[in-house]
Amino acid sequence: IVYIGANDGMYHAFDASTGVEKFAYIPSAVYGRLNNLTNSNLTHQYLVDGQSTIVDAFFDSAWHTVAVSTLGAGGQGLFALDVSSLGDFNTEANASAKVLWEFTDANDDDLGYTFGQASIVRLQNGKWAAVFSGGYNNNIDNDSDGITNDSTTGNATLYIVDIEDGSLIKKFNTEKGTAEDPSGNNRPNGLSTPSVIDVDGDSKVDYIFAGDLFGNVWKIDITGNSAGSWDFSYKAAGKPLPVFTACHGTSCSGSNIQPITTQIQVARHPQSTGFLLYFGTGQYFEVGDNSSTGQTT
Repeated sequence: IVYIGANDGMYHAFDASTGVEKFAYIPSAVYGRLNNLTNSNLTHQYLVDGQSTIVDAFFDSAWHTVAVSTLGAGGQGLFALDVSSLGDFNTEANASAKVLWEFTDANDDDLGYTFGQASIVRLQNGKWAAVFSGGYNNNIDNDSDGITNDSTTGNATLYIVDIEDGSLIKKFNTEKGTAEDPSGNNRPNGLSTPSVIDVDGDSKVDYIFAGDLFGNVWKIDITGNSAGSWDFSYKAAGKPLPVFTACHGTSCSGSNIQPITTQIQVARHPQSTGFLLYFGTGQYFEVGDNSSTGQTT
């Protein structure tokens, strides 16, 4: 089966051999805008524009194949479907029971436009979860879902939710937002796609890494059995500290800061213990990003 989101407002499942559609799902966050598609003068709009993750997870005493997709530029949210058996989608009544959850800015104001990709992982306590960043522009609500839940801080955030029901297990707040914008323009911050790492080979996640728009690389320690013990690996005076900050020149301030919008790749050190982080800098999704002048390189 080929799963893909589209700017018709639907998440589609196609038979890979025949191309026949098996089902389509419309997330509630974009439903209110679908009538715009009948407008012959409509300018392009993003709807179900995010990336999918499809993984087998164990819950309710059985294995399930779960598809989690973000909305990307289409909205502030993501959703999870149980796609273990496509026969369950033969009727609308059966199909509705296979919608596991939706998580939107109605669940948490700091959730922005969910660029990037979620991970489906097993935690140290054996529970399965989805891990995803809070995305971008969380203090701007233009997704027309009828809900206005703007972030008051613009802080970059990361979420871990129960894969079965979408309940929030843990939220990580970097405390870096509009007030800390290095350009002084009060821009909201946002994390890139997080990298979840199992360092000891037990198939359970130990650490999470992610970069943000202000050039910071964050490390989160979730090696404990309880969510209460999870935290940023580095802190000072109770506030999270990044592992590294990417900047051009000698001063990490103002326009010298280089955003990190791609997923960090993590590899074991080839000659000693520990790990290496590989990532590039820059961004390409805002107005002006394609300008040939004035870029920080």
